[in-house]
Amino acid sequence: MGHISRLLGYSLRHKGILFGFLFSASIGIMFNLMAPIVLIHIIDNVILADNLDQLLPFTLLYVSLGGLYSLFDTFGRYGAAISSQRVIYDLRKDIYESLMGKDLAFYDENETGQLLARATADVTTMREFLFWGLRVEFIGLSMLIGTFFVMYTISPELTVYMLMVIPIMIGFIYVFVKKVRPVFYAARKQYGALSSVLAENVVGHKVVRSYAQEEKERKRVEKENQGFLELRVEASRLLSFYHPMLPALFGALIGFLIYIGGDLINQGSSLLTMGEFVGFVSLVGMLMMPARFLSWGVGMYQRASASGERTFYILDAAEAVTNPENPVDVSDFAGAVDFDNVYFSYTGDNFILRNISMSVKPGQIVALLGGTGSGKTSLINLIPRFYDVDKNSTVTYQGKTYSLTDKGSVKIGGNKYPIDGNYIEIEGERVKVEAPGTVCVNGIDVRLYSIEDLRRRIGIVHQDPFLFSATIRENISFGRPEATLEEIQDAAKAAMIHDFIMTLEEGYDAEIGERGVTVSGGQKQRMAIARALLADPSILILDDSTSSVDAKTEMLIQKALENLMKDRTTFIITHRLSTVRNADLIVMLERGQIVEMGSHQELVTAGGLYAGIHQTLTEMELAAVISDDSGAKVSIRGGDSP
Repeated sequence: MGHISRLLGYSLRHKGILFGFLFSASIGIMFNLMAPIVLIHIIDNVILADNLDQLLPFTLLYVSLGGLYSLFDTFGRYGAAISSQRVIYDLRKDIYESLMGKDLAFYDENETGQLLARATADVTTMREFLFWGLRVEFIGLSMLIGTFFVMYTISPELTVYMLMVIPIMIGFIYVFVKKVRPVFYAARKQYGALSSVLAENVVGHKVVRSYAQEEKERKRVEKENQGFLELRVEASRLLSFYHPMLPALFGALIGFLIYIGGDLINQGSSLLTMGEFVGFVSLVGMLMMPARFLSWGVGMYQRASASGERTFYILDAAEAVTNPENPVDVSDFAGAVDFDNVYFSYTGDNFILRNISMSVKPGQIVALLGGTGSGKTSLINLIPRFYDVDKNSTVTYQGKTYSLTDKGSVKIGGNKYPIDGNYIEIEGERVKVEAPGTVCVNGIDVRLYSIEDLRRRIGIVHQDPFLFSATIRENISFGRPEATLEEIQDAAKAAMIHDFIMTLEEGYDAEIGERGVTVSGGQKQRMAIARALLADPSILILDDSTSSVDAKTEMLIQKALENLMKDRTTFIITHRLSTVRNADLIVMLERGQIVEMGSHQELVTAGGLYAGIHQTLTEMELAAVISDDSGAKVSIRGGDSP
C-alpha cells in the first residue's frame, strides 16, 4: 500500500479535481440505486394495484434516473482523466529532475533500458490505475455498500442469505491477489530487461552489423521477449480464470434467491411483495457491476503497486554526491587545483586511485598519461564532483588498501585490528592510518561548492562527445544559451569547425541528427570543443578530445587552444606527443598511483617510464612521416574532413 499511498499523495496536489470526480461518481451511484426502488413502486403500486394512469410518469422517472446516472458518470470519467494526467505530469517531472540530479554512480548501477521502462511504461501503468482503477474501486465499493443498504431496507431476510456468500467472495479475491501480484511484478521487471536489450541493439546496431552478429542478438532479444511473453500469458491465465468465476457465483446466488423469494411469495408471506422480490433480484444483478469493478481494480492495483515500487526507486535512491547546506561563494574562481592524499573506489573495496597528491597552479596545462585502467578518467571526474573522494580513512597493508568503515578498527583478512592513535598494529607491523583526502579548487574543498556553480566553471570535452538532436547553433551554445551568433562563430573558428559549418546550406541553423549521426567523428569532437570554449570555463578538461581528428587538423586546433588556454587550468588525457610536450606538468599514472610527475624535459632527463614512452612515440611519428613521404597513403582521419 505504501507505493499506492504515495501515488495518491500526488493526487492530493489536485484535490479539487480529485474530490470533484469522486463527488460526481457518488451522485451517479445514488441515482443508479434509486432505479430499483422506483421499479418496486411501479410493480406493486401501479401495475398490480391497477393504477395504470401513473405508469407513464413513473416510467419516465425510471428512464430519467438512468440518464442522470450516465451524465454524472461522464463527469466522473472526465474528472478522473484530468486528475490522472496532471498527477502523471507531476510524477514524470519529478522523475526527470531526479534522474538529472543523480550522480554517475547511480547510472553505473542501473541499466538505461530499465530506467527508461520505469519512467515510461511503469508510469503509464500508474496513470491507468488513477484514471480507471481508482475510480472503479471507489464506485465498486460505494455501490456494494449502497446496494446492500437498499437491499436490507427491502428484505432483511433475503439480505442475510446474501451476506452468507460474501466471505466466499472475499476469500476468492484474496487468493487471486496473492497469486497475481508476484506475476505482475516479475512481468514489469522482465519488461525492463527487454527494454534494455532493445535499447542496446538500437544504439549499437552498427557494431552488431559490423561483426555480423544479427542472429546472436536476435536470439538474445528473443530470449527476453519470450520471458516477457510467458509472464504476461501467466497473468492473463490468472485473470481469465478469475473473471468468469464471478458470473458463475452470482448466477448460483441469484438462483438460490429466486428459490427462497419465490417460496416466500407462494406462501403468501407478508414479508415480501412481488415488486420487492423483483427489485431485490434486480439489485443482486446490479451487484455484478461493483464486483467486476472491484476485481478489475484489484488487478490494476497490483500492476500499479509493482510499477510504483520500481518507479519510486528512482526518487528514493540515495545520492552519493550532494550539495552542501551552505555553499561557498564562487565569484573568485581562478582555477588552482590541489589533490591531497586522494583515495577513490567505485565499490568501496577496490581502490581505483590511491594516495594521489599534486598541486596545479592557475593557467597550467596538465597532461595525464597512463594505460587503460590507470585511473586517468577517474581522476578528472573528481574535479567536477561526478564522484566524490573516499570519505573514510584508509590503511595500505601488503600492497592492498583498506577503508576504515569502522572508526575504531579495520577489518583485514577476517580479523579486526584496533586503531592506536594514527597507526594500526598488524602482526607486529605498525601501519599508518591515512586521513581522508580532498580535492580543492582555489584552496577550498570541492564538496563545499554548489554542484551547479562548480560545474558551470568547468568545461569538459569527452572522448566520445554527445550532440543533441538540434541545430549546430543550439549544440554549441548549450552551456550558454544566451550567447550571440558572433560569439558562437568565434568559438567555432577557434575549434576549426566554422569553415565546415559554412559549407552547409543552413549554416549554423542546420539540424544535427540523433546523437550527431549526420556529422563525422572529428566534426563532433570540434563542435564539442567549441561548446566547451564558448562556456569560457576556468578549468578545462579534455578527455582525449583530439583522438578522432587527423594530424593536420589537430595541429590547427592545438594552435587555437594555446591562445584559449591562457589563464585557464587545463587537464588533458592524451597520447599525442605534441600535446604532451607542451604541457606544464605531465602526470604518469599506473594502477591508480602517480609514478612520475614533472615537465617534459624533467621526465626525459630522469630516464624513467615517461622517457621510454616518449622514445617509442617519437619513433612511431618518424615512421609515419617516412611512410607518408614515400608515397604511401597514410590516413587516420576515419572519413573526417578538416
